[in-house]
Amino acid sequence: MLNLLLNLKKILLKYIMDAAAIIAITSVVFTGLSTLITTVFTSMSISRCTKIVCCFGCFDCDRTVVDDEVVARAVENQNNNNI
Repeated sequence: MLNLLLNLKKILLKYIMDAAAIIAITSVVFTGLSTLITTVFTSMSISRCTKIVCCFGCFDCDRTVVDDEVVARAVENQNNNNI
């Protein structure tokens, strides 16, 4: 019985991730999610749409569209920051 438990422990330790791997996977997932959220909201901010529905209806927005000048300045500033 004791031999069986020791073998089971070895098997579990072999296939369970250590703390560093869990932290690495968690940080990659959160970085990807934050990038996705930033991309979605940046695109929505310069969008010309008046009604926006995102995430299968979880985010719903009726808004007034900004002037073309403001959008052009935002795009220009974004391009200047990327240089």
